[in-house]
Amino acid sequence: MFRKLFFLFLLLAASNGFAQTAAGTKKIAPFQIRLVNGQQYTSSQLAAGPVVLIYFSPDCEHCQDFTKDLLKNYSVVANKQVVMVTFQSMDMLKPFVSQHSLGTYPNFKVGTEGTSYLVQRYYQIRSFPYIAIYDKKGNLVRTFEGEQPHSEIFKAMKQI
Repeated sequence: MFRKLFFLFLLLAASNGFAQTAAGTKKIAPFQIRLVNGQQYTSSQLAAGPVVLIYFSPDCEHCQDFTKDLLKNYSVVANKQVVMVTFQSMDMLKPFVSQHSLGTYPNFKVGTEGTSYLVQRYYQIRSFPYIAIYDKKGNLVRTFEGEQPHSEIFKAMKQI
């Protein structure tokens, strides 16, 4: 019995330590996504300056609502690079990009990481949308996960 409890304790401690390490991550995920135009786009292609990374699913209602509200409040991201990443297929992504006219915003990069789940694992994302806000030096400022008040997210975006 003691061995089982000890093993369980070790397992929990190891997983908790990993979660703290990932949560304390200060640099942006080393992403590699395929944009709707077929081009690859990676984290190394980001220009210097603030970045807003949004992990989402095109069929997520909260993600759709957030995207609509973000575009209505475009001024909060007009001077920032916005990278929207999903794991969903291009067949699901293209209609989402088209519906929201995301291709008309030059500072938006929208793509899929496919089934690599690198970004999802890097941030240990459990619910959508997930928003990571980075300052002009590339340091993590704040994250939001799941349904959050948009006004709080926009307030954090304005501060970078």
